[in-house]
Amino acid sequence: PDIVQRNDGSLDPESDRGYIPPARDEGRYKDKIFPRRQSQADVAADLEGKPVIRHALANLPVVPDTGNGEHQHPVTPWTGEETIRRRAEMILGVDESLGRIIAALDSLKILDKTVIVLSSDNGFFFGEHGLTTERRLPYEESIRNPLMMRYPPRIKAASRPDGLALTVDLAPTLLEFAGVPIGPQIQGRSLIPLLGGTPSGWRQSVLVEFYTNEQPFPHLLDMDYRAVRTARYKYVHWMKFPDQDELYDLKTDSLERHNVAADPAMAKVRSQMRAELARLVVEAMGLKAP
Repeated sequence: PDIVQRNDGSLDPESDRGYIPPARDEGRYKDKIFPRRQSQADVAADLEGKPVIRHALANLPVVPDTGNGEHQHPVTPWTGEETIRRRAEMILGVDESLGRIIAALDSLKILDKTVIVLSSDNGFFFGEHGLTTERRLPYEESIRNPLMMRYPPRIKAASRPDGLALTVDLAPTLLEFAGVPIGPQIQGRSLIPLLGGTPSGWRQSVLVEFYTNEQPFPHLLDMDYRAVRTARYKYVHWMKFPDQDELYDLKTDSLERHNVAADPAMAKVRSQMRAELARLVVEAMGLKAP
């Protein structure tokens, strides 16, 4: 979205116009405000339990108040109101294109014989936890991706299957839909068993990790982490800040505002989550714990 693609598919390296909505949609949201979830006071309270994030944000240069309501962050242009509006206008083109595909499939009488999957990568923060473009951090706004599927023979309309899913599950899911054998070299597991309810033996936790050799933002160079998420809890271990772990009860604190890692009442949960994280890390290395 940050550059122009020519009609022949090549990219114009000289262009840098930000997010570019199609002409028919440009200006559709010019009078709209996309409200931020947290006020500055909320963010300040949130960061009390996130010393590692405070450390990273302290390395950012100070941006003067422009008086226009923008979040004060040196990369504000990436999540300023104008950019958010243009991104929303740009995405209208995706909606319209999907609608045309569905209409074409319907006209051919094969719509209900076609598996439709809509997803995306993870996105920027929009001020949550004081963050904007740091989209590689372990909070829900960053690690969760949308996933919508349509296939009436196997998927009930408006259903919301329960169970932890990963992007690596998409390949085996589509292979199973297509009737193709899923080889042992394929990572992930088919999501089709979830469509009729969570089966016994389904995964109870997922590993989330990030290493800053991939990090383009200098203020995040010390932010290597490994985290584990279950249906209820999330535990974050900052590898270069081993005494600043974070633990969240997502059932009572879905916005991850209250780090309870130091709460004595959560000691057992913290120990269990640490053990599960260790198991997942070993498993990810292709090994088995003794």
